[in-house]
Amino acid sequence: MTAELPPPSGPPQPNPDADAPPVQTADAPSPTGYPAPPPMMPPGAPAPWTVPAGIGLPPTGAMPSSGSLSFEPVPTPGTNGLAIAALCCGLVGIFPIAAIVAIVLGAVALNQLHSRIQRGRGMAVTGIVLGVLWLLGWVVLFVAAVVTSGPERTASGAVTQTTDAYVEDLEAGDCFSGAGRDEVDSVTILPCTSAHESQVVTIFAMPAGRWPGEDKVVQAAEKGCSEKADPLITDRAYDDLSPSFIYPTDEYSWRGSREIICVVDAPRGTTTGTALR
Repeated sequence: MTAELPPPSGPPQPNPDADAPPVQTADAPSPTGYPAPPPMMPPGAPAPWTVPAGIGLPPTGAMPSSGSLSFEPVPTPGTNGLAIAALCCGLVGIFPIAAIVAIVLGAVALNQLHSRIQRGRGMAVTGIVLGVLWLLGWVVLFVAAVVTSGPERTASGAVTQTTDAYVEDLEAGDCFSGAGRDEVDSVTILPCTSAHESQVVTIFAMPAGRWPGEDKVVQAAEKGCSEKADPLITDRAYDDLSPSFIYPTDEYSWRGSREIICVVDAPRGTTTGTALR
């Protein structure tokens, strides 16, 4: 037996579910033909993240295959050819022309390396340095050969032309200039017929032994030159020239030579002719 409910009194009430617009899903087409807008999210709710179709994330730890990326090799800059040539020429700089070429090629190579991405700067610098050192060595050898060659002499020992030489190259009777200094290493030997400042009268050596000191050397030089040189000079030399001598001034020069060079000097300027009898 069922109880029947009495009909509701009052006007009919609207059905809320019947009057609400239909809920459209993402797959359902919009009545207007355009895509349906995304559903409204309540305030404070996190926004959904979507991944476009066809794009997926690789699984954890997975790496792209070797065929997915292409790496082009980067060419390594080469070495400048002129820098190599400069180094080679510098190593064989015993030939003067090779030393000069090393300096020139090294300078050109450095100029090129300012605007090129190449190796070789160190080679170019080394070639230049070696070339300069070789040239300096050749210059020193040339000067030493000229200075130590000694003057040209006749059969009797007379000098025939002007020559720069060391004091050790002086011989008795030589006329020369350049001795008017505290320490004399080199002089200019020239014929006695030319204007000159000094002339060697005679040369003698002090006894061998240890360095006796400058005072004793000077005393021995004055005594020896007075005894040995005075009889050899002319009367004009006594009146017009002044006697002097060149001697070792320290222990170092004493080890090289113990010779005393007795000379006569022009007191004013130069003189000509010989002072010997």
